Amino acid sequence: MRPISFAWTTPALLAGVKTVTRRDWKATHAARHHAGDLLAAYDRQARYGGKQVAVIRLTADPVLESTAAAPESDYQAEGFEWLQDRGIKVDKLDPRALWTAWRVFPRDLWVVRFELVEIVRRT
Repeated sequence: MRPISFAWTTPALLAGVKTVTRRDWKATHAARHHAGDLLAAYDRQARYGGKQVAVIRLTADPVLESTAAAPESDYQAEGFEWLQDRGIKVDKLDPRALWTAWRVFPRDLWVVRFELVEIVRRT
């Protein structure tokens, strides 16, 4: 399974509320991912000591989209509402501030939609 890291949003992933992520990928990397693929979800990149925490299944092929075009429902699907309610920052930012920045300073990111398949328990 190919890895994907969630870093700051890992708690929302493990709570089962995160079902979409946006990635700054090259088109060639995005093209390797398809609906139905299983990915190993990490709490941070393995090269930085990350550990696998879950398995996810892509529910759609990744699509390139401006952050300004993100549907409002993706605020919750990104896990931002859940994180905001718990005072958890995303890259040192309040999740609502990050969402607003995506609107004010849009950028094209790959939208990756998925479902949580399994939480990996490490002993």
